[in-house]
Amino acid sequence: MSGFDTVAMVDWSGGNDTGPTPRKDAIWSCIARDGTVDAPVYHRNRAEAEVALTALIEDEREAGRRLLIGFDFPFGFPRGFARALTGVDDPFAVWRWLAERIEDSPQANNRFALAAGINRALGKGRGPFWGNGTKTDHPGLARTKAGYDNPFPDRREAETRAPGAFTCWQLAGAGAVGSQVLMGLPVLQRLRARFAGEVSVWPFEPLDRPVAFVEIWPSLLREAVAVAERHSDAPRDAVQVSVMARALSRLGTDALEAMLDVEAPEEGWIFGLGHEAALAEAATLRLDPPPLRDDCFAMPAGVDWTPVDDALTALRDRLTPVAPVRDAPVAETLGLVLAARVKARRANPPSANSAVDGYGFAHDSLPPGDPVLPLIAGRAAAGVPFDGIVPAGHAIRILTGAALPPGVDTVILEEDVRLGEGAIAFRAGIKPRANARRAGEDVEEGETILEAGRVVTPADMALMSATGVRSVSVRDRLRVSVISTGD
Repeated sequence: MSGFDTVAMVDWSGGNDTGPTPRKDAIWSCIARDGTVDAPVYHRNRAEAEVALTALIEDEREAGRRLLIGFDFPFGFPRGFARALTGVDDPFAVWRWLAERIEDSPQANNRFALAAGINRALGKGRGPFWGNGTKTDHPGLARTKAGYDNPFPDRREAETRAPGAFTCWQLAGAGAVGSQVLMGLPVLQRLRARFAGEVSVWPFEPLDRPVAFVEIWPSLLREAVAVAERHSDAPRDAVQVSVMARALSRLGTDALEAMLDVEAPEEGWIFGLGHEAALAEAATLRLDPPPLRDDCFAMPAGVDWTPVDDALTALRDRLTPVAPVRDAPVAETLGLVLAARVKARRANPPSANSAVDGYGFAHDSLPPGDPVLPLIAGRAAAGVPFDGIVPAGHAIRILTGAALPPGVDTVILEEDVRLGEGAIAFRAGIKPRANARRAGEDVEEGETILEAGRVVTPADMALMSATGVRSVSVRDRLRVSVISTGD
């Protein structure tokens, strides 16, 4: 709607909060902006609706948006009633009078008793209100219109021009508009007081404030609502507020100004009355087809493909582990995810050892020329170290992986040796520390061997075992459920 950023339509109810929900006779609201309609919202009672309306006004004011709210009940009574009830011809005096006297909870209210009191005071107990659908008799309020004697006009001027409109004096039965008025005006009065100076009420005030209240009846869009109902499973009230909110949000400036050009200072008026064609045109849902692309692999307009590497980076940056963390023995970690980095508890290899099968000795004890070294008794093997010291100028039998005994820093391949009785001989030229691996050559003690987030492999388990790691911090396996929907 031109001049308003947001419009909301409210379908009101005068009944109590009883029975299953959503009830047929309940309160629905819908918000629209620039022709785009939000999903209709159900309010099970007037208290919830008042809270929602308060929040809506606060949000729109904070956002700096002008707001129009339409309600589907009369804002005023037929001429003469305001003065008879309050002493002045001011519809807001009626609002205040009702707000001070109406008692309302989700389960009960006093509207029938209050109407009966008005009848006794103003109409000798025979009007203006009629209709009592409760089990309690209220002296002065007839259960039906029989014996009715209304001291005021039966309808407002607007209702005489609106086909199918009900009188605001009826409190019970189909079309009990009077109950909506008695229970709705106190809510509007409280909102008006809460947001003093920020709410204008049409047609009693010029719409020059951030928030506007207007009276508007979805029945003006009867045909558009019927079409929408055929394509919706929602209750009729929900469909009505959606259709009307869309129409209000799409009205042009000229149509809006024509509908607002009304003089009804006491009774009020139905917004859009006499302009049903313009409202219906605004309510019509127009479908504009998108450009033909004829490409089943095309992305939506304005959307580009994300490179795989960028997508993976974004996932890594945004994902957070959720699986619980626990300590587990290395032997039970295959396939689990490390929750923390793993450091070597000892060097690997833990001591200097032989890289080949051969003979070990101290390089600086070799004689000039081709060495001939006596062998000492015993040998060094992997897992079975030599328990002793190799004297200078002597050699010892050593196998691959065996720790170098004290007195040994170099190993010669057995293929390069001539073995005699208790001695070996080989050509000169072997380099110091040949065929010997130093301690920590693969991994130093305290060095990080595996990073957090790694899925443990058999090779990782071997590495952890080799570096003295007995248990590590891991994440439990995720439990995944697959839910298949559809046929």
